[in-house]
Order: sequence, then structure tokens, then C-alpha cells
Amino acid sequence: MLGDKRPTSSGQGTVIGANVKLIGTLQDANDIVVHGRIEGEIISSQAISITESSYVKGPISADLVTIAGKVRGSITATGKLEILPTGRVYGSITSKDLSVKSGAIFVGKSTMPEGEEKEEEEVPQEKETQKEETSYEVE
Repeated sequence: MLGDKRPTSSGQGTVIGANVKLIGTLQDANDIVVHGRIEGEIISSQAISITESSYVKGPISADLVTIAGKVRGSITATGKLEILPTGRVYGSITSKDLSVKSGAIFVGKSTMPEGEEKEEEEVPQEKETQKEETSYEVE
């Protein structure tokens, strides 16, 4: 289609070299591998890999996110988020499946959306079953 600006999922993806500094938004429908420095948003509908030599300042969003470098910003993984032993994450994370390896550093808030929904459903049911009132007399 002419004029269609949506990214397509053909091709090999994007690799940011170790000596590259990018300021702005990086978006690819395929995998993204970062070896350098990015100040801005990174978006992929597949996988993003932040290697040991990299630094990212800004939000990251993908299905699968692997962190071996340093990230300052929020991370949203619709599938799995893995923080490797050399990984450093400073910011909030949201993921259905989270893996933090021994040696990794994570400072921030973690949210796992599926667990939240199940908990909210269970709590009202418990309150409904405890409607029976009990009274005690103290002498």
C-alpha cells in the first residue's frame, strides 16, 4: 500500500553499534540489538536486546526484552523480560514473565498484569462469603 507508514516485519532488524549514540525514537517491527548509547524511546513488536556495553536512557517496549547493560527508564515487555547478571535497571517494569538473574540490579517498581487481575477477582469473592455477622458479649 502506498502511503502506509506502519512498520512491516520483513528484514533482519536493527543493530546499534558500540560507537553509536542515538538521540530520539528507535522503532522497528523486527528485533533490535543495542551495543551503543540511546537517549530516547525504543519500540519493537518482537525482541529488544540491550547488550553489556550499552546504555539506554528512556522507555523500552517490546514482546521480549533482554537486559545485559544499563537502562534508566521504564520497560514494558508484553511477553518476557530478562535481566542478566550484568544488567542494571533503574525504573518501573511491566511484564507477564520476569526473570532477574543473580548479580543483576533492579531499582524500581515491578508490575505483572495477569497476577493483578486474578487477585482483584478473588478479593471481592472473599468479602461476599464473610457477610455473616458475629457478636460477642464481654462481661
